[in-house]
Amino acid sequence: MEKEQKLPAVFNELAETLRDISRTSNHLNEKLKSASTIVATDHPLIRADGRHDDAKGIQQLLNLADRKKGLHIVFPPGLYTLRRPLRLKPNTFFEADDNSIFRKKHHGPMLLNLRRWDRMRAYCGNGNLIIRGGTWDANFPAYRGGTSFVLAHAENVIIEQLQLVEHGGGHAIELNAMRNIEVRHCDFLGYDDRNGERAYSEAIQLDLAKARRVFPWGGSVFDQTTCQDIWIHRNNFGPSEMKGSWGRAVGSHSATADRWHERIFISDNVMSETLQWAIRAYSWRDVVLCNNRMESCGGGIAIHPNNVDGRNDTDSRNRPTGRSNPIRNFLIMQNSISGGGNYASAIRLKGDEHSPISGACLRGNHVESYPGRGVLVTGTINSLIDKETTLSR
Repeated sequence: MEKEQKLPAVFNELAETLRDISRTSNHLNEKLKSASTIVATDHPLIRADGRHDDAKGIQQLLNLADRKKGLHIVFPPGLYTLRRPLRLKPNTFFEADDNSIFRKKHHGPMLLNLRRWDRMRAYCGNGNLIIRGGTWDANFPAYRGGTSFVLAHAENVIIEQLQLVEHGGGHAIELNAMRNIEVRHCDFLGYDDRNGERAYSEAIQLDLAKARRVFPWGGSVFDQTTCQDIWIHRNNFGPSEMKGSWGRAVGSHSATADRWHERIFISDNVMSETLQWAIRAYSWRDVVLCNNRMESCGGGIAIHPNNVDGRNDTDSRNRPTGRSNPIRNFLIMQNSISGGGNYASAIRLKGDEHSPISGACLRGNHVESYPGRGVLVTGTINSLIDKETTLSR
């Protein structure tokens, strides 16, 4: 009981981390609001007419951030055609009108914060970014390339008030070795799993700088840097008019045995019709999952240590360990899970005797009209599995 009573103190510390993320975001907003402002369509190569390639002109504007302490680029309504990826520089505020559309017409990402020949380490890459507004159309299957936003080895980024639509494979956003990130008030709509080949893909993936096979875009030193201080809130994940929903809304599917994604907050989101889990916390620790609504998803919330499979159980020096990471401190509170359940449980905590889950706290969750298992818990210690979790068939 003594250890159980210490759990609230851990989550109080996490609440302070959340306040720190919010304060940093507010500071970044104020800083970039005062940056030099450019209207994109004043550039002669940016026409936003749906026919002309606008990417070259947009990139020329983005490159100006290297010469300024901050750059605010405003995109008026229009259809912006992207025939090449855009590369973000630090201290950039990319603000698009709600009636602007960025349509991909190439086989690669739409936005990256690094170049193929860069050698980014830790969190020292191109950060201090705001990406706000517009509809970003991945345009699958006309164009492939999977992932739309590729952000790696940086800190202090806000992604807000935009739509990422019509994907096939990959992710809407790859956060790889990122710190102090907010994704808020966005829509992630429409995904094709390529006939089951990519049924596990997340709309937002948290990944680490592990190896080229999991980060094929170049520019990264594979120093095993993980994600820290991530807040994903008030977003909508689901199908579009033309495609189904994502494999998973938020999660990870690669790991290293002695590394964890830490201080992850996922709150107040709506997640609909995912093929697999709505949220999969894979080799994460110090996590708050609160007040999310999951409707007709294949599974609800999964808390998993890394797999023992010869890849995910190697350590940061690529030595096999043959065991999972111990993971700890999960507050899963007031989430609503209804319908679906054709893939897995509504809530699944999967520890084992060698790598238990410690410090898990489930409180006030509600599972309704769920044909599969409601809450399935194995291998936990010093945890509070609250009887307030309600189940109705």
